[in-house]
Amino acid sequence: MSSSVLGKRNKDVLLAVIDKYIETAEPVGSRTAAKIHPEHLSPATLRNVMAELEERGFLSQPHKSAGRIPTDKGYRYYVDHLLRPQNFLIKAEVLSEAPQLEYPQNNLQGILEKACENLSMVSQQTGLVMLPGFSSACFKHIEFTKVAPQAALAVFFSEQGILQNKVLPIDAEITQDQLTSISNYLNSEFKGKPIKWILQELLKRLRLEKTHYNQLASRAHSLSAALFSEQNENNDLIVEGALNFLDQPEFIEDIHSIKALLVTLEQKTKLINLLDLCLNHDGMTILIGEENLQQEMENCSLIAQNYQLGNKNVGTLAVFGSKRMDYKRIISIVNRTAKMVSKLISENQGV
Repeated sequence: MSSSVLGKRNKDVLLAVIDKYIETAEPVGSRTAAKIHPEHLSPATLRNVMAELEERGFLSQPHKSAGRIPTDKGYRYYVDHLLRPQNFLIKAEVLSEAPQLEYPQNNLQGILEKACENLSMVSQQTGLVMLPGFSSACFKHIEFTKVAPQAALAVFFSEQGILQNKVLPIDAEITQDQLTSISNYLNSEFKGKPIKWILQELLKRLRLEKTHYNQLASRAHSLSAALFSEQNENNDLIVEGALNFLDQPEFIEDIHSIKALLVTLEQKTKLINLLDLCLNHDGMTILIGEENLQQEMENCSLIAQNYQLGNKNVGTLAVFGSKRMDYKRIISIVNRTAKMVSKLISENQGV
């Protein structure tokens, strides 16, 4: 028999113990389990069942005289049970706990920032939202404004609502009228094209003899190549509620772990790498403990789901927090938020 296959009694005991540990953050003993188990088994029977679950790696005992707590394997069984179609908890009573926040219209950045705030506030964990990859966006409009004798502000809008801006160096003799002409040329030439294609096309044109193009086109190619090449693949991550880790009792006495987690949240790179992996999978991704691959995240879980433009995954949102998080509620919250964000950005684009 597989070590992950449990009989009904063992399964019910395991699920009840994990539910209680999530609620209290205290190891669960057999007497406590006897009060919450649906079949009201005796403490002696429950001791034997819990000892077997410990032997099979689903529970552990932090101290000899203490009760049991879930292992990563136990949590994985618990989450996989929740995600079975007949158990998936997208129920009205769970969702009703999430406030109906107002989302900004026609503003992708604002929608994603509000979604991240919502995830953090409702889950009481850390909310994460990864912006769509810049290179996958489609060009909509660009404006160049002279802000200094040798500098221009480039403001770029994508069809998905992404706004990028950057100050670029220019020749001193370039006037605002010429910058406006450059903007008009690019808007006419590249509207609706993906940034990745535009960058390749610009580099190809710049490699050709400059005499093939007039001075205006040459300057337009140089300026836009400088903007797009520096920002290409610059995925960003919105983080809300990083300090919620301090409210979790299992972290209170472990200052080293808290410091490492806060550094990870501040630097973002490792989290972006995790969410990039999630972006390549359809549906919900749940990583528990050591499945997060980074040592400083071994006491944490990540519940992530992609949001879409039409039928295409364009970014990922997630709740990141203690392994002892309330999976039933948070799975539902993440699922609902991803659907709401997908609906809003698709409506904005008429998809």
